[in-house]
Amino acid sequence: MCDPLEMLTVIVGGRRMTGFSDISISLSVNAAARTATMTVSDFEGRFPLMPDEECRIEASGDLILTGYVREIGPSHDANSHRISVSIASRTIDAVEASIDHPTGFARDKDLVEIAREFDTAGVGIVGEEKFPKEKARFVNTGESLFDHIRALARSHGALIYDTAEGQLRIAKKPRGRHSGALSIGDGGNIVSASATLSGQGRYSETIVRGQSSRGFGDAALRIEARASDAGVGRNRPRIIVHESETDSGKLKERAERAVKRAAGYSRKASVTVAGWRDAGGKIFEPHFIIGLNDPRIYVSQDMAIETVTLTQSIDVNGPGTRATLSLVDPAALNGEGGGGSSDPVWATPGTEGRVAT
Repeated sequence: MCDPLEMLTVIVGGRRMTGFSDISISLSVNAAARTATMTVSDFEGRFPLMPDEECRIEASGDLILTGYVREIGPSHDANSHRISVSIASRTIDAVEASIDHPTGFARDKDLVEIAREFDTAGVGIVGEEKFPKEKARFVNTGESLFDHIRALARSHGALIYDTAEGQLRIAKKPRGRHSGALSIGDGGNIVSASATLSGQGRYSETIVRGQSSRGFGDAALRIEARASDAGVGRNRPRIIVHESETDSGKLKERAERAVKRAAGYSRKASVTVAGWRDAGGKIFEPHFIIGLNDPRIYVSQDMAIETVTLTQSIDVNGPGTRATLSLVDPAALNGEGGGGSSDPVWATPGTEGRVAT
């Protein structure tokens, strides 16, 4: 199987880098900052690099990462000089730097608006979906933007990850579908694959509890919703405390979502393919749907991409240009169940929440 070579462009501090022998780039819906590592020829010190220099990585003209040099590690032996370089997305400042807001307070804003209000590092927020308004939000001293919005995003079933431009994306539903499919056999593109089917993280019943600032009595102060997972055969409950303003409808939705996402995450596959692109030429991205047909791991259905790892080596003994996709049932990432004709062990259970009285 031939690995199509990507023409990589790495620009650091306005200088186009050459001489790198390998590169690995990681993108994930569960990471607020994509990262890259590479090995670069040192040219006997004539091409110095510095931490925190601005950096951009492109593959055959398509932007993959915008960020900063994080660490450099020069080394040598009797025959060569080289530098190991790690790079992080611009969004690393939303993860690590503290919010420095004049008041540390926001009123009547939704999740995306709150993120924009407290984005004092100027990372930039991308979010097209609508979320409920929050009456008031207070920043804890020293808190980062990611720390502040993470629990609120979780309460709404939203994911926080970055874009190729180095902005934070807040999204619920998968953003699209990759062309073609991952398959084995004649004409297939799968180099290797594995799967994990687990009971970890699944519960017989998920109970979500919360409060509302409106109203009084048990109807406002002791709201509870439950949802069951028919795939768990023993008594194994889980209780979740809702992190934001709520009502019975929101708790019911969250209980159902928690059961479906847990079941989705319990069915995973890892697939390595030749090249970085789908059948339409688009670089693989997390939070996209793609078909997977691999009877050897009992899967024939749609899957959602959780993490993408892109690697390329110009060493003749290296693995070439590969993409490794960590895949989960789409229900794990707020999509519809994968369907298809997979072995029954991959089935995502149907569930219906109920409000406790």
